[in-house]
Amino acid sequence: MEPMDDAALAQRLNTIESKLDAIMTYLNLTHPLPETDPRRMPEVLELVQAGKKIQAIKAYRQRTGFGLKRAKDAIDQAADGF
Repeated sequence: MEPMDDAALAQRLNTIESKLDAIMTYLNLTHPLPETDPRRMPEVLELVQAGKKIQAIKAYRQRTGFGLKRAKDAIDQAADGF
């Protein structure tokens, strides 16, 4: 396998994350892990409670390094609790 640039590596990681998310959904496994739960991140939780989902997703991605879909799903799940 030849070396990848950062963009190719990021794309590959996003693809893998999407596949894992699909598997977890199919198996009805809970997600995200407790330490990455946005409800445990005060700065993200404030944005969710204020209805600023886009900013919450951005802050969550910066904090966790997760891809867009995974971050959006986590924020949507957190928002459903309010």
